[in-house]
Amino acid sequence: MKKIVRISLLFSVCSILFACEQKKDSPDPATPAQEPAQTRTLTFVLPDGMSWTAGDQIVVHGEYAKDQVTVTLAASDIAADGRSATKKVEGLRPYKREDCTSTLYASYPAQAVDNLKHCFFYSKFSTTNEEILAACNEGDTFTFEPICGQLLLSVDGDYEGYMISTPKKEAIGYEFLQVKITDREENFSQYVGNPVLQMEGALAGSDILVYIPDGLSFESGFTLKLKEGGDYTKIFKYGEPVAFTRGERVDLGDVTAELQDYENPFSADIHDLDTDGSANCYIVPEAGGYKFKAVMGNDALAYLPEPDGAVVLWETWNDLSEVERGSVIASAAYAEDYIIIHTPEELHPGNAVVAAVDADGNILWSWHIWVPATPVTSASYGGIMGNDILDRNLGALTATVAGAAIDPLSYGMVYQWGRKDPFTGAGALNTNTVATCAGAQDEVAAGQITLEASIANPRLLGHANSGDWLVAADDHLWDDLEKTLYDPCPPGYRVPAMNTTVPFWAGISSQTGWAFDKTQGWFTVGSPAAAFPIAGYRDDYTVGGIAKVGDRTLYWTAHGSGVSGTGDDLRFDGGTYTLKGAGKSRLGSVRCVKE
Repeated sequence: MKKIVRISLLFSVCSILFACEQKKDSPDPATPAQEPAQTRTLTFVLPDGMSWTAGDQIVVHGEYAKDQVTVTLAASDIAADGRSATKKVEGLRPYKREDCTSTLYASYPAQAVDNLKHCFFYSKFSTTNEEILAACNEGDTFTFEPICGQLLLSVDGDYEGYMISTPKKEAIGYEFLQVKITDREENFSQYVGNPVLQMEGALAGSDILVYIPDGLSFESGFTLKLKEGGDYTKIFKYGEPVAFTRGERVDLGDVTAELQDYENPFSADIHDLDTDGSANCYIVPEAGGYKFKAVMGNDALAYLPEPDGAVVLWETWNDLSEVERGSVIASAAYAEDYIIIHTPEELHPGNAVVAAVDADGNILWSWHIWVPATPVTSASYGGIMGNDILDRNLGALTATVAGAAIDPLSYGMVYQWGRKDPFTGAGALNTNTVATCAGAQDEVAAGQITLEASIANPRLLGHANSGDWLVAADDHLWDDLEKTLYDPCPPGYRVPAMNTTVPFWAGISSQTGWAFDKTQGWFTVGSPAAAFPIAGYRDDYTVGGIAKVGDRTLYWTAHGSGVSGTGDDLRFDGGTYTLKGAGKSRLGSVRCVKE
């Protein structure tokens, strides 16, 4: 199909499965007896300004995807005006409804159509770089309608690509979009998936034409970057609200005079930490620069409200050394929805927490940056927690090795149940001394704190004796069923669910591989055996200090119950090794399991 368009918004469109589960705001389709297959001569009509080209393909369907027909146009099918094409089509099975007289539905382009089982009167599109069109039959004629609005502007220069986004993270498109077109205008509807927040496109010529789904609006305007020689070099900022209606165009004309020089804050040597997903914790494997989206933990779409900068809040080497500021993470900054961090040229293993702050310095969110001394790996160890687990505690710089006195660097960080932010654990073998840190120090509240206070001050420890750190108990900050917003594990891993059918939570002391050496500070379980430190815990009574290192340890599950979290309470000094509840104020260890 020849069109005046050159560039389009990349987005996916997909339909619902209506067989057994329907969206509750969708009509409940009747299930009439299937019509026999028909052969009909159909005419397809495009909107003004468009014309068919030989080879264009259209999908025509009724109720079921298995009966849909792909129509390929030949030059002889196309009328002289180019807008209409007529072709004999076999295998059609109409779908009758009480609320419309149309019985057949068409979608263009066919390569973007991916209907699943039931079609009904919905057009389902997958990824496309073309405008998407849909139609219903009026007798034997289909008059196509555009699904999207258009944004048009032009620039002079040798630009090969662009990126469009909005300052307030408004949707530009959707991961899927499904639409209903019938012969009754009031039937028009659309259903959408997760929003697409930024989009790149190729540029050939001066016009940039972007398709935006019906009903979207950019209340804060939008930003357009232009790529030249492989890098973004210019930027256009449009600050007025703009709304989109299908079939209508917003034409901003030539904006060349309004382009500004763009200084890219993301040099080629800055690596993405969130390619495997957003998280509250990221592992930095080697010295260098890194970036990750400034979103709330594990929700990749929950962008922070107006960050103004980023800071390194605190750092630790996981031992009792006097920690130098900037030794683990040298700097942190915020730019264009990303947190950017740099390590020193010579990497120093340790843990750090960096935070996004607003213009007044208030903390909006914080992230744990884990810089291990040896590569972090994972294995099943005989399925001791079901899925594969990391080879060390969350935040440990080395893995625990059975058979000799453990390295205190393998203790790792400790966590109040349900919190996303780490706290320092023991800093020496079998010694109740908390590892030192540089920067913001632990602060113990007078009692329980709110969730908002824990986010605004990730060093603040709320507490209640044998109880919850949180004012209002919430058993879903961590969760057995899924990785939550506040889960502290790195991308691809989560706090393990409480599952009493797997060895670690099913009477650990009776499992294959169980052994321990209290003096040397380790225990093992599994086949092959996984080693764990007897890391102690920071108690829910005084909260501030570490206790029982070498004698006891607590490994959390994601299961909460009122003021208690559930975990393996392992007491080597008393010979009891049980899965039980402990006050959520207590700080225990986490061994992350693969999602």
